[in-house]
Amino acid sequence: MPVPAIADHPVSPAASSHVIGRMWAAVAAVHAEEAAHLQALRHVRDLGAYRAVLTGLYGFQLPAEEALCAAPHWAAVGFDPAALCRAASLRADLAALGLSATDCAELPTCSLAPVTSLPHAVGLAFPLLGATFGGLRMREWVAAALPGAPTRFFADAGQVSWRQFAALAEAALPDDTAQSQASQAAVDTMNRLVAWTAAWHTA
Repeated sequence: MPVPAIADHPVSPAASSHVIGRMWAAVAAVHAEEAAHLQALRHVRDLGAYRAVLTGLYGFQLPAEEALCAAPHWAAVGFDPAALCRAASLRADLAALGLSATDCAELPTCSLAPVTSLPHAVGLAFPLLGATFGGLRMREWVAAALPGAPTRFFADAGQVSWRQFAALAEAALPDDTAQSQASQAAVDTMNRLVAWTAAWHTA
């Protein structure tokens, strides 16, 4: 599974690349809104409520990964988007909570914009990568509230570091136009996630 040959070493997302820093700045406001929704995990006190949270997350994660992997543009930068995919970990957690593969296949999913360019694909990938780094904190919240609950998804850090993604972004977004397109795609993806999260919190 090829990824850019960059040392896998933790770095500040904003400092890892001016391109990444620009994307972080673009999504900052909507990211804060989504983080507020996910604070609900701190108040989950039973497995039924936890399962509802995971099914909601699955409804976004699955179509986002499918769109990412269907994009035909990755070969140009030698990247396999499957390295960002974690829906299988969510399915494992849901299976531990009693949902079959058929149940998962029938869950409602979030509508995402079509991926029509490499900058759009990078913009879609950006929130998926960012979500992996909040997972460990969420895992702590769940473990404190529901000891023994399955948390494979939150523990799954994926296979791509920020340094690797920064190298990918530098190669895929060589100019201001491409960087603007990627940033807008990241904002659009995050906005759709916020709307989706709000909907399944109030359902």
